[in-house]
Amino acid sequence: MLKKYLFLTLFLFSELLAFSKVKAEESLPSSKLVDFLKQQSPQTLKEGLKVAPGGDESTLALYEGDSLHLQKMIDDPKRTSFEKKFINTDLLRTKGDFKEADRQLEICHKTYFMEGSGIHLSPINLGAMICDQLLAGNYFLEGNLAAWGKKIDDIKNTYYPPIRKFAGLEQFSLFDIKMGNLSVPPSEIPPFTVTGIDQQQTLPLQSQKLTQEGYRRSTWNVPYLTASLNGTDFSFFLGTDTAISFLPKALSHSPHVHIVGHIEIATNGRGEAYNGDLGIVDELKIGTTVLKNVPFLFTNTDEASLGLMVLQKLGKIKIDRQHFTFGKDIDCHCQKDIQLGSIFDGRFYALRYPITWQGKTEMAAIDLSQSDARFSFMLFQPDFTPEEEKQSFEISKEIDGTKVTASIYLKDGNLSIDGIDYGKRQKSVQKDKLRIFSKVMTITILEKADLYLDFINHKACLKPNNSDATPIPQ
Repeated sequence: MLKKYLFLTLFLFSELLAFSKVKAEESLPSSKLVDFLKQQSPQTLKEGLKVAPGGDESTLALYEGDSLHLQKMIDDPKRTSFEKKFINTDLLRTKGDFKEADRQLEICHKTYFMEGSGIHLSPINLGAMICDQLLAGNYFLEGNLAAWGKKIDDIKNTYYPPIRKFAGLEQFSLFDIKMGNLSVPPSEIPPFTVTGIDQQQTLPLQSQKLTQEGYRRSTWNVPYLTASLNGTDFSFFLGTDTAISFLPKALSHSPHVHIVGHIEIATNGRGEAYNGDLGIVDELKIGTTVLKNVPFLFTNTDEASLGLMVLQKLGKIKIDRQHFTFGKDIDCHCQKDIQLGSIFDGRFYALRYPITWQGKTEMAAIDLSQSDARFSFMLFQPDFTPEEEKQSFEISKEIDGTKVTASIYLKDGNLSIDGIDYGKRQKSVQKDKLRIFSKVMTITILEKADLYLDFINHKACLKPNNSDATPIPQ
């Protein structure tokens, strides 16, 4: 589950007022901040403090990629200008506008969004901590590992020593810099670059048969893209529901792979958690486009996938049932903002899209590695209501040699997306206490429409393909 974030607007203002009459001592936390931290449990301080001016409301909206809700929070006259500036950085992230978000967070690092107020704050304040952690998360989602590692080091060196010297705060830490770390100096990491996206390219999407054993044996076709990894062709699933790209652990021993750190936790749209070595691959070639120094997570997986870190480097993308087209000059003509859900620290990053199930519209992660062999829409939640328990049944499957049992129930309903009628479909709802609450739309989304993703202008849309005859490739 998403760990609770503390709603700190009132505390932040009391901290501000404490310094409004007296100039703050450099590099010392305020007495109010020290008192506040001492009220936290030793376990919270050790595991890491989670803070957000908008509390759970803005945190959930960021996770859902719900830019409309974040905009409503910004437009709320009851909210302060100070608070709205923080929420606006969340809004920019949901649109993938990292350039502007990073610019504003750099301002926050220097002024704590208090420019022109006449208020002087110590550099050791909660506002600065929030901005710096969010900026570190942005750097990771952009694939800028050097800046990410440097920002984490800066956070530890700036905030930890002056706070930890107070009795009872020796274990103080911040949660949102714990999802991973570098094992080499940031200066040794070369930049992640792309060349060759000025003209559009179209590559075929092929498919791989996957078989899952369990309640009912299912075989389906999952589309993949063939790309060259350091001169060797690999099949890559399209990881539109992950930040970092995945490769099997065994490939980390290649001379073209450089291990630069470790990821403690990275999650996908289904709420599954992964960890492993953080590595940089010398070259990834997609068509004639060349990406250099590409971040990958080497983990317990049999399949390779390209996450949003890579996909957003390709400019604009069109995905249909048989082709993957990309480049700067694609005519998307999308009017809607792209919606990207994430968690503060960058462990989670997924394309989201509003879908309408039985007349109710809700945000779902788009997972193109999930086939529509049986389910078009999947929910994962920590508990069932008594009514849900009555209609559920158990399924089991093997994961890494261990038998895992889960409770699930199925429901039929009508599905539409952007006014496109997908007809009667089946939804699965699974109880899983270990996952974050998740809603997932499978590859069904490509059945009746083509998906356009414009990472340059931060737009996304579906366009009807007007063909019910073209099958997903076999």
